[in-house]
Amino acid sequence: MLRTISDFNYVNEFKKFITGQYLTKGLRITVGAILPALVLYQFNWLSVGIALPLGALMVSLTDSPGPIHHRRNGMLVSNILNFTVAIIIGYTRNYPWLLAIELTALSFFLTFIGIYGNRANSIGLIAIIVVVLNIDVHHVQERVISDALFILGGGIWYMLLSLLLYSLRPYRLIQQALGECIFLTASYLKTKSKLYKANAYDDEVYKELLPLQISIHHQQEQLRELLFKARGFTRESTAKGRTLMMMFIDSVDLFEQVMTSQQNYKALHRYFKDGSIMEQFRQLLLEVANELEKIGLVIQSGSPSRNEGRLDEFINETEQEFITYRNSHLNPDTLEGFISLRHILNSIKDIGERIKRLHTYTAYSSEEGNAVKQEIDVKQFVSRQDFDVKLLAENFSLQSNIFRHSLRIAICMLTGYIIGQLLPFGHSYWILLTIITILKPAYSISKKRNIERLSGTLAGAAVGFILLYFVQNNTILFGFMVLSMIIGYSFLQIQYSVSVAAITIYVLFSFHFMHPADFKSLATDRVIDTAIGSAISFTAAFFFLPKWEQEQVQEYIHKLMEANLRYFSAVAQAFYGVAPDIVVYKMARKDTYVALANLSDAFQRLLSEPRNKISQPELLHHLVVSNHMLSSHIATLGTYSHSLAPRYHSDAFKPVTGSITAQMEMGIALSQNNGSGVGDTTGKGFSRIRDIIQGLLTQRVSELTEGAGNSNVRKTLSGFKTITDQFELIYTITIDINNVLRKMKAHTDKR
Repeated sequence: MLRTISDFNYVNEFKKFITGQYLTKGLRITVGAILPALVLYQFNWLSVGIALPLGALMVSLTDSPGPIHHRRNGMLVSNILNFTVAIIIGYTRNYPWLLAIELTALSFFLTFIGIYGNRANSIGLIAIIVVVLNIDVHHVQERVISDALFILGGGIWYMLLSLLLYSLRPYRLIQQALGECIFLTASYLKTKSKLYKANAYDDEVYKELLPLQISIHHQQEQLRELLFKARGFTRESTAKGRTLMMMFIDSVDLFEQVMTSQQNYKALHRYFKDGSIMEQFRQLLLEVANELEKIGLVIQSGSPSRNEGRLDEFINETEQEFITYRNSHLNPDTLEGFISLRHILNSIKDIGERIKRLHTYTAYSSEEGNAVKQEIDVKQFVSRQDFDVKLLAENFSLQSNIFRHSLRIAICMLTGYIIGQLLPFGHSYWILLTIITILKPAYSISKKRNIERLSGTLAGAAVGFILLYFVQNNTILFGFMVLSMIIGYSFLQIQYSVSVAAITIYVLFSFHFMHPADFKSLATDRVIDTAIGSAISFTAAFFFLPKWEQEQVQEYIHKLMEANLRYFSAVAQAFYGVAPDIVVYKMARKDTYVALANLSDAFQRLLSEPRNKISQPELLHHLVVSNHMLSSHIATLGTYSHSLAPRYHSDAFKPVTGSITAQMEMGIALSQNNGSGVGDTTGKGFSRIRDIIQGLLTQRVSELTEGAGNSNVRKTLSGFKTITDQFELIYTITIDINNVLRKMKAHTDKR
């Protein structure tokens, strides 16, 4: 009987958020800022020492996930920078002309250091915000040193709090990031299950899969940072640390296994249009995804899981359904379809075994921890960013995107400052805060941030007005303020508009408690200042030294073409020669996924740019989807290189590999606008292996005609056919990719 599995669970979604890293971060930031404010309030020092919680809040926003020594060093640098700029601005804020020069210069430099990575970028951004918050001339000039010391003290307090929390639960962040990675893999599998629906639109499904793959890549990169860059992590003696390492390695392999269910779905629907076997497989995939979500939840919560055996039962039921359906529908016309479907089932069974292993890992036993494979050099899997001064000099040019962005920020901040000085109302620093938080290197991100900040500010001001109008009890209002702060900083990375709305409420309530005044004028000023800042940001992003994605996408394509060839070569060798070292294989796989994620990300950004700046987006979309399918088929072949290659090793696969390699090399040339020919598209290299398969097919059809069941011919045919199908699909998709590249090249040549 066909089970119906739900593909969405609201309870699970709530549990994910409650146990996840984003709420933890929101709570940590809120406690770090609110606690010193409460202490100061108890001693009636809040009006004097308001910079203390502000300093804590500023440093907390630089405390991004990563190895603890990176976080500690980042917070130290942030404290020093914040203290320094507070002193500089404090002593010069009464001289508008000098302040304008300082604001421009500091905005440029503190943005430019973002070339050293995301952590350096956040440190620079927060230092600019400290500059902005200190330009208000209403500050008492005699308190410059004391205010700067309060900012430094608040930052040190938060740093100590963060380090203390880490020392108490050093693995917590890794568990949360790992759980999030498994959730994303489950979402990927749920989305992929749509391909098993009748009349499914493949392009629409792949459009949904692409952003998920980007998110999975970013999450895996974060985990590599947390695991592989942590000093001594892989050598430490705790079972928990070693088990988490095994969980991550298995989660990466599991994602590859999820991709290995890639087949020609249109052909499968033609083979199995009668009956419900395709729907049975779809429901099985949903059950696997739900089981993965359960694993992710227990990993995030830190509690051991219990394998209830539900997935095993469903797999067994599906296998029985498959056998029953095959017995009644197997014939020469459907033979190839059943071979493909059998290997999908085997792939799902392998995923089930990995899930059972993950269930076992959640107990964090010493026996499982000892299974960590030390022979893999994990340092090869992480990128390093050295703080080389030469990097600044090399990028000090209009050809550099970070230089353009820094210049854009500096000009906009100067413009915003001048406009703020001319206006007879408002809080001019809100204009500058809007600019610095909205304006990003990519136009599409700036545009998205612009819309979200405006809508969030309006929504937050409206909710804040309603609460202040109807609620008179300050204790209740304080509770709402704390809640809005938690929500604001919890959603900062996952839903910016919600975060802005909550932070707007928090800011308005803060003003209400510190300086009770006309709320209407306060809310109006914030909305107007935000609108002005948004207008400046949008204008600059569009007109001032923009770097359109169309100008950069060719480089992403070229890197992906090269990565595809390395990945395919590492996989294909196992079928006719000597399989490469496992590290070579895994590095090639990682490079391909990174390159594909980068191209997909660039394509998503490109779609938000003005239409007149986009050249043939349909072709680029086709290219991205085709490459996604290509990497999935190579991943599938990679799995077969471990399970089937030793048994079906044959020289017949060497010319097959040669034909595909020639097409991929042509793709690399086309991506550099060098290639022109089409090469061999007849698949001459496949002739020998096709003859072998045709002979086996003829024998198997004869056996079926005579009523024979299992035989050596069936097993041999199944193995060779399954492997060759993946080579054929890789070859076909590679030719398709090259055709798209030719069309893109022809269009470029005409321009």
